[in-house]
Amino acid sequence: MSSGDSMGASSRRDDASTFVRKVHRRALRETFGRWARSRSYRRIWIDVGAHEGETTFPYAAADPSLLVYAFEPNLNAASRIMGRLRNYVVLPIAIAEKDGSAELQLNAYEQSSSLLPADEAGVKRWVTEQEFKVVGSVTVPTMRLDTFLNGAAIESVDFLKVDAQGLDLEVVKSAGDRLGDVAKLQLEATTVAYRQYEGAPGKSVIVEYMQSKGFRLAAEEIQSHGQEANLTFLRA
Repeated sequence: MSSGDSMGASSRRDDASTFVRKVHRRALRETFGRWARSRSYRRIWIDVGAHEGETTFPYAAADPSLLVYAFEPNLNAASRIMGRLRNYVVLPIAIAEKDGSAELQLNAYEQSSSLLPADEAGVKRWVTEQEFKVVGSVTVPTMRLDTFLNGAAIESVDFLKVDAQGLDLEVVKSAGDRLGDVAKLQLEATTVAYRQYEGAPGKSVIVEYMQSKGFRLAAEEIQSHGQEANLTFLRA
């Protein structure tokens, strides 16, 4: 690599680092303050992997006393729901175990985009009507959940919904000690031996971890031709 190429690569890394810092600073100091302090809300929900708000947006639309923070790192998807409701705050950030940045693997089926690489053997066995194919990648800012909760001065969360395409448990772990301030969680877990994403934990691993943190499995909804389940946990 020539000195010019090296300087160019270094400049791009510096630009990415500056972008991440600006996103975090704006999110914690401006956006959260402007929305959360502007009025009183009775309940707070967090939606990690919100996509277009399929799970939580209707509830916010029906209840103005509910404040939802919706994290969606795919800016194309996030931009489609930004600004539609005062009490639905869309943040183009990925929740992960480290504050910083990561590569989002963009999928032909948008909802399958993930920070994890695809498990080629598992993908071949996966039963789906959608095209599962990585078509590119983009650098996105990442933030720990406890960083967000502390920075936004959120004391408690009534409901945490996670659909992070193989990283659901990592999202939960990123809450650290603040996990004790969450009343109810919904996570997605693989229920078969094969995986769509490398390193994605199965149902038994997730249930064991949640139980160790004082939660009990309250409900299980099978989906994806029996290959996945939405697991709902309540504090025991």
